Amino acid sequence: SAFESNVLMAVLSESATVMERELLRKREEKANELANNEKLRANLLRSISHDLRTPLTSICGNADMLLQDKLGDEKRKKVCSYIYDDSLWLINLVENLLSVTRIEDGTMNIKKQAELLEDIIDEALKHVSRKSSEYHIEVQMEDEMQLVKVDSRLVLQVIINIVDNAMKYTPEGGTICI
Repeated sequence: SAFESNVLMAVLSESATVMERELLRKREEKANELANNEKLRANLLRSISHDLRTPLTSICGNADMLLQDKLGDEKRKKVCSYIYDDSLWLINLVENLLSVTRIEDGTMNIKKQAELLEDIIDEALKHVSRKSSEYHIEVQMEDEMQLVKVDSRLVLQVIINIVDNAMKYTPEGGTICI
């Protein structure tokens, strides 16, 4: 009948409207997600650029001083150590970026083995920035012979990052406790 046909058309029209609204909502969600991802990417690139610029500027300035060849042996040694430390800083930064990428794409390969925790911490402290001499870095362990089953490369990286961050936010001469 005509009435049933009109009711059916009204139901179909309302269903089509609901489906269209849902499709538009999903498109808007996806557009917002893409915009947020782009904003995160831009912030990450800005942060990486800033973090890379600091050691690169130092390396360039110190290399320039070496090229001018006006330094004494002791000063030359010190400048070379600055270049070395800054290059280690860059390597650590690149390793961090690669680790984040590997974690995100699921290709992180974790190799756990028994290690002495004290050895991992000692090795990490060898790789923190040269500014570490401006702080009192203290290691507190209940037992110096603590054996842990970890991927020492990753734990080493974490300790370096934490100590470097602590140095950024601790006043010069302050104590950093691990």
